[in-house]
Amino acid sequence: MKLRVGQTVTNHEEEVYNQSKQQLSMYSFLRLLGIFIFLGWGVMFFTVPLDLNEKFEWVHVNGTHINGTVMGEFFFCLITVGIIYFGLLFLYFKKMWGRKRVLITLVCLSVVDGILFVFSL
Repeated sequence: MKLRVGQTVTNHEEEVYNQSKQQLSMYSFLRLLGIFIFLGWGVMFFTVPLDLNEKFEWVHVNGTHINGTVMGEFFFCLITVGIIYFGLLFLYFKKMWGRKRVLITLVCLSVVDGILFVFSL
């Protein structure tokens, strides 16, 4: 009677973990997107020579069309909207506010924006 012994072959290969490049989180992506948007709006104020006339028609403006009052109002609005945008991002992604509160805030802001648009006519 012969005793059969099974031979096991073991390969001692090192497991190589291929770590892919770290992906950009949604919070970082939206912050980066917001930075590009607000910087673009700021630069656009100085580079686009278009304006609206009294009949709400686009007019190409020759020369400078920037005065201190209009520039101050534009950048005050831009900074205010930026603070609201980045504030809501921070509150949502840092789990201080839930999705429902952020969406209610956005709806309230859109209603106020619509009312202010009607009053500006």
